[in-house]
Amino acid sequence: MTAQLERACKMGINPIEISGNWDKGYVLDQHVLKSVPIGENVYGRMEFDTIRTELGELLFLFKYRNKADCLEKIVELIKPFLDAWEDLNEVDIVLPVPPTKPRAYQPATEIARSIAEHLGVSFIDQILEKTSSEQAKDAPGTAETVKASIKATEKATREHTILLVDDLYGTGNTMRDSVTALKDDPKLTKIFVLAMTKKKGAAI
Repeated sequence: MTAQLERACKMGINPIEISGNWDKGYVLDQHVLKSVPIGENVYGRMEFDTIRTELGELLFLFKYRNKADCLEKIVELIKPFLDAWEDLNEVDIVLPVPPTKPRAYQPATEIARSIAEHLGVSFIDQILEKTSSEQAKDAPGTAETVKASIKATEKATREHTILLVDDLYGTGNTMRDSVTALKDDPKLTKIFVLAMTKKKGAAI
């Protein structure tokens, strides 16, 4: 990590470089710092006292509690990192990973849209499409199994570099599968990936 990125890390996030079939990628922070069971509720379900990172809490509220105003706070928190990551100067297009299930709004899509606006580049959300009902984020299957779950619906007419954005990084299957689909495009130059937070124990 460059000194410039390290300085950006002091702004309230703790980026972690992730390896995969992309050119370079980061997860910006852990999602949960600590989660302690506090007993069962009246329905017999265990409840937890959960402490999240600042970014993890904002993403939790945005994704699972429909707090739309948290989007602006997420983007403000990550802007210093976006500005410091020099590779993003090469990016022409920002894409979100395809959603795993229907929601009132798709967090990864809205975050990707805001990042594209901040970078001053194009945003497209209809290039990647899920072709399987399998939730690739949590799938324990092989790369070949996951590969069949996402496809790219179009190919570019000129050379381009992509930033692929996800909200919550788990197994990494969705990200890897999306990159595999995108790499079928001969006009693609580079792929960078960015996820907001990662689940505990997620491989990097």
